[in-house]
Amino acid sequence: VVAVAPAEPHPSMVLSASLDKTVAVWDPRASSGAGAKPASTVALPERALCLDLRWPHALVGTGAAATGAQLIDLRYAPAEAKPLKLHQSVSRFPPRSVALFPGGEGFCAGSHDGRVAVHFHSSSAGGAAGAAAAAPKAKAPWGEDFSFKCHRQGADKDRIYGVGALSFFPAKPHLLATAGSDGECHLWDLKRRHKTAHLLKASTAGSGAPVALPAIAFSRGGDMLAYARSDDWSGGAAAYEATRGAGHANDVRILLLDPSGWEKREAG
Repeated sequence: VVAVAPAEPHPSMVLSASLDKTVAVWDPRASSGAGAKPASTVALPERALCLDLRWPHALVGTGAAATGAQLIDLRYAPAEAKPLKLHQSVSRFPPRSVALFPGGEGFCAGSHDGRVAVHFHSSSAGGAAGAAAAAPKAKAPWGEDFSFKCHRQGADKDRIYGVGALSFFPAKPHLLATAGSDGECHLWDLKRRHKTAHLLKASTAGSGAPVALPAIAFSRGGDMLAYARSDDWSGGAAAYEATRGAGHANDVRILLLDPSGWEKREAG
């Protein structure tokens, strides 16, 4: 199991995505014990890597660039996964993270090479299944697909890290938080195309390497951010052993937020 997501309007529904190329729909009231079985399963063309759920849709990133993201409409039974074309800037690798727009306009996908692509279902650039991805534009109007670079370190921004998690700020759905293998979390204004806030700085293990942020989530009111720090295997076995040898323990923490500074940045 690589990801788990609850369906907020339906507390009796929980989804899990797995490397066995399925998404399972669970009813916690009926599924318990060692022999528990899901209420239903949805077949995927490739192994699942990431998952987001905003009723009535679930979005799954799969383990092959060709299969991209898979959209599932949970209102229908049996549910089926339908492919969504990824922006060409992030289509070289399987998506590392995905997030559905709160209003249903589209979705975002984070890549292994420090990029986030913003897709709109109504975009002529090819956000919907079967459409061709268009060339990136410097200042595409809101409603057209675009991408931006992030989680790049060094004087020349030549140290590139994967985008391990995405989360929309609930009070203002045009604000997107990204978390990376560089251990940092940033808040981006997608409409104005700039960084609004630096939410978390990197925490390093004894080796000096940053400890990744593989998961983030805002509270419903947006006054808190939950985040996890752990090795994400982006550096392979050597990095994992170095982090472990330095005594770093995987943990989950809560960050209290003060959006007042974001207001000033947005106004500027």
